[in-house]
Amino acid sequence: TARGIVVCTGDRTVMGRIATLTSGLETGKTPIAKEIEHFIHIITGVAVFLGVTFFILSIILGYSWLEAVIFLIGIIVANVPEGLLATVTVRTPAFSLSFSVSQ
Repeated sequence: TARGIVVCTGDRTVMGRIATLTSGLETGKTPIAKEIEHFIHIITGVAVFLGVTFFILSIILGYSWLEAVIFLIGIIVANVPEGLLATVTVRTPAFSLSFSVSQ
């Protein structure tokens, strides 16, 4: 049998202070995350531009508004890079290895 006296609880303990310090840290985006986000913004802009362009062209060429909307949606969906996440996930270890070898 043992007895103890509780001196501090919660955030006033050593573990509580460490938890408070670590939760207050702001983590920024990594350079690769910034580059991927920039790439996605470019692809999105191009997709929307092409979609609107084909929408306007299809209206000018006499297609119905429904067909023009289908063109718009089709162009935007066709420009979505479906394999981007898989490619980044697979290639990240290879990038890390090549960077570590060059350093």
